[in-house]
Order: sequence, then C-alpha cells, then structure tokens
Amino acid sequence: MNYLKKKQRILVFTCIAVVVCTALVGNAIHFQWIDSITNFPKGIARFIELYLPPSFTDFNTMLIQLWSTILLSVAGSFVGMVLGLFAAIAISKKTGKNKLLQLIVRFIASLTRNIPEGVWAITLLICFWFGEFLAFIVLSIISFGFLTRVYADAIDETNAACIEALEATGSSYWQIIFCAVIPEVMPSLISWGLYSAENNIRSSTIIGMLTGSGIGYLISNYKHFRQFTSLFTAILLVVIVILIFDQTSNYVRRRIME
Repeated sequence: MNYLKKKQRILVFTCIAVVVCTALVGNAIHFQWIDSITNFPKGIARFIELYLPPSFTDFNTMLIQLWSTILLSVAGSFVGMVLGLFAAIAISKKTGKNKLLQLIVRFIASLTRNIPEGVWAITLLICFWFGEFLAFIVLSIISFGFLTRVYADAIDETNAACIEALEATGSSYWQIIFCAVIPEVMPSLISWGLYSAENNIRSSTIIGMLTGSGIGYLISNYKHFRQFTSLFTAILLVVIVILIFDQTSNYVRRRIME
C-alpha cells in the first residue's frame, strides 16, 4: 500500500512539474494560451474552407512524382546500406583493425548523422543545383550516417566464437567478414535497411521541397500558387504511401527476425 501511495505521489509531482515547466516556457516565449484555445475552432473552419474537398486535377502528375520520390528513397537507402556496412566493419570493436581509420570513419558517420537533411540539401545546393540527383545525394548521406551506427552495433553483438574459430583455421580478414560476420548480422542489415527506406520516404518530401524533386516539389508549387486543394491531395498520397510502406516493412522485418 505504501508502495502504491509513493508511486501516486511521484506521478502527481511529475504532472505538476510538467505543467509548471510548460507554463514557464510558454510565458518566456510569450505564447498566448487563451488565444490559442479560443481561436482553435476558427483554425479548423479555415482548414476545411481551404483544403476541402481535395482536388484530383493533377492526379497523374502526382503519381509520377510520388513514384520518383519512392525510387529516390529506396536508392538512397541502398547506397547508405552498402557504404554503411563497410563503414560499420571499419569502426566495430570486433572487426575494426586500424585505430586511425576508426576515428576518421566514426567522425564522418557522426557528422552525416547529426546534421539535419534540410541543412545538407541547402549546403549541397550550391554544388549540385536543383534536381533528383541532389535529393539522391542527400538521402544517401543521411542513410549512411544512420546505418553506420546501427550496423556497427549489430556487428558488436555477433558471436565471437565464430570469428575465433575461423581465425584459428588461418582464414583471412575478409573471409572472416563474409563467412562469419555478415551471415550472422544479415537479418539486422535487411531490417534496418528497410527502416532507413521508410524514414527516407518521410524525409524525401521535405528534401524535395528544397531540391526541386519528387512530390515535395509539387507540394511546394501548390503552396506557392495557393492551390490548397491539390496540396491536400498530394499530402494525402504521401501519408498513404508512408502507411503502406510502414506496414509492409514491419511485416518483412518480423518475418526476417523470426
């Protein structure tokens, strides 16, 4: 009973702390709580007025650009998988042999992982200009940084006995990698690769708005020319594709990990 009362007190104090911190932060940035609540119904009415009903005038163009977005996302994930695998081998505690190479690759992977995709798109825009190739480069970069980290963790968790057994037989470094390490982590490689492609489809919409490619480019144009009903249709298509890909990749990952 005392244990439950203690948990209840902790929960109450936590809720009070969250409310107080939220109020303080809102006050610091001059957020108008009352106006936000009272004007919320007006915002809903404005949304319905602007975006509904959705327009299907450019539906074929939307599908073409959406397909382009999906292809770019998958291609970027594949490149990130290949480069991330070799980078993970270089930095893993069990397969990394060169300390200097470990530091360099780890720094590059950390850099690519921690810089947002929007920043990459704006930075590389000067070098590659607008288009699908720039979007592909950005998606490959962010996939590489993410997959290098998770692949290295997966390799670190491999069974050391297999590696030691092959070393005892005189196998070369790459024979150990391709015969012991990669087969054992292959389910994780595929699972995380699918997850990366799923994330890329989400990110590619914003990247497309910045790089002038795919469905993001259409969304940007619809917003610019105030074609809100077409904008809503394009967003719906993106959401549907993300949901379908999410369910499909979850199913495949479950089957792989069984």
